[in-house]
Amino acid sequence: MPPDVLTSRKTRAPWLPFQTAWMNDEAPFKLGEKSRRIGWTYAESYDATARRFRAGQPRNMDYWFSSADESAAAEFIEYSRFWAKDVFGRIADYFTEQIEDPKTNRVATAFCIRCPSGKRITAMPSNPRRFRSKGGDVCLDEYAYHDDARGMYKAAQPATMRGGWMRIFSTHNGEESAFNGLVKEAGQVLTAMGCDPHRPPIDIDYAAIRQVAAGLRVRPVKLHRVTLLDAVADGLVENINRYQGTGFTRDGFIANYRGMCLDEDMWNEEYMCVPSTGTSSLLPYELIELCERSLCDGAIGDLDTFAIGDGPLYVGMDIGRRRDLTVLWALEGVGDRLVTRGVKWMEQAPFHAQLDVLRNWLDRPRIRRACIDATGMGEMFAEEAQRLCGKYRVEAVRFTGPVKEELAMPIRRAFEDRNITIPSDRRIREGLHKIRKTTTAAGNLRFEAERDEAGHADEFWALALARHAAGGNDQPWRGEVHTAGRPQWKQRPDHGGWEAVDRRRQLRRNARRGRRAMAGV
Repeated sequence: MPPDVLTSRKTRAPWLPFQTAWMNDEAPFKLGEKSRRIGWTYAESYDATARRFRAGQPRNMDYWFSSADESAAAEFIEYSRFWAKDVFGRIADYFTEQIEDPKTNRVATAFCIRCPSGKRITAMPSNPRRFRSKGGDVCLDEYAYHDDARGMYKAAQPATMRGGWMRIFSTHNGEESAFNGLVKEAGQVLTAMGCDPHRPPIDIDYAAIRQVAAGLRVRPVKLHRVTLLDAVADGLVENINRYQGTGFTRDGFIANYRGMCLDEDMWNEEYMCVPSTGTSSLLPYELIELCERSLCDGAIGDLDTFAIGDGPLYVGMDIGRRRDLTVLWALEGVGDRLVTRGVKWMEQAPFHAQLDVLRNWLDRPRIRRACIDATGMGEMFAEEAQRLCGKYRVEAVRFTGPVKEELAMPIRRAFEDRNITIPSDRRIREGLHKIRKTTTAAGNLRFEAERDEAGHADEFWALALARHAAGGNDQPWRGEVHTAGRPQWKQRPDHGGWEAVDRRRQLRRNARRGRRAMAGV
């Protein structure tokens, strides 16, 4: 364990409102959904100790604390020793026990304080076997990170049968964790009671929770939820400045820690009580980053005309107007790869302005095909684009379930095969990462994304449409074959190649001009 856990000087900082609310809540089963390092375990150690050292009506039962690792258990018991000695003025009996797990053959340490009443406070690392035959109050710290979280719950919950309390708190560790399952159940109850699960009321009656939970057939848990922003609003920064000698402002503190996060997913999970979507995201961050290249950074904001070579260009356009963004994405076929040559965002732009931008892009001679989102209000836009630019250049794509699968899965394969190149940009990275693949009860795939201020995974669908324009589902795009002259295009058996298509288009244009001339138009 880190040496500073035992030797660092302990202090009693003023309690913040969220800490007081947690300690004063005597619900038999309560759950803390929290940010990292806001003083939650610190407050729990005081509450557990104070209830057993008070002169009047102490909590007359053992207390069992378990965290994900041994150093956290040692830190908890050291705070408990501090409260016992420096706050309540009593030197409690302190001892350790060695625990051997026959299943893993590992030896761990349990840290114990004996209270004046004879009851014990015991802190130990995660071990379901250790809770067998125990009774009293139970606390599971950083529950989402226990190696066998479900086994811990199964072993620990019966320990509270004779009037014990159960406290569980943690930061998130993915959507599939046992901890997030508890949070969801608590959210169901709050929603049924007309409350916001993201702002759970502190004064809600536990008996009412129990009654609603029974009707929903979920566990009766009272939820506390504190993000880093909530803790800062309660005075966390001032406490840190007072005892650490720092000079943070609230905004500066938040900006500092948000700026040091690897990505938005880390910020959300570690500090904002939002479980990571990494396990269900169609494009995990690691996969996205493998295809990022700084050479594409010039494409951010519009077409990178300086980088466009002799390859064919393909455009995807996801339509938005009021709630979502419109995003255009242009890809160039370069050998066996698709390279990003343009990404443009338009927020709340009128349709005529969006159409002007699309026409400007399609005016480039090497644009072969554009696929446009024709769902909902995009249908009228796609029809107008086809009228102005020609149906042979613009395809309207309506987002149904099967179509989304046809668009999304080739993008996943393209990233896995690393034959697609995108800019190294945080906004793009987050937009691509948002899409989650889920399976319905009927076994159908669904591709969804949560809507936020940055959009609704609009970047993903724009890229997917551009990829679709380059060859559809699994058909290869038409890469170039260099000869002595200018590049020629591989022949497509269905219509004789792009050069044949261009010749036919020119003949049709000439015929139309001839008819107009004869009619005197």
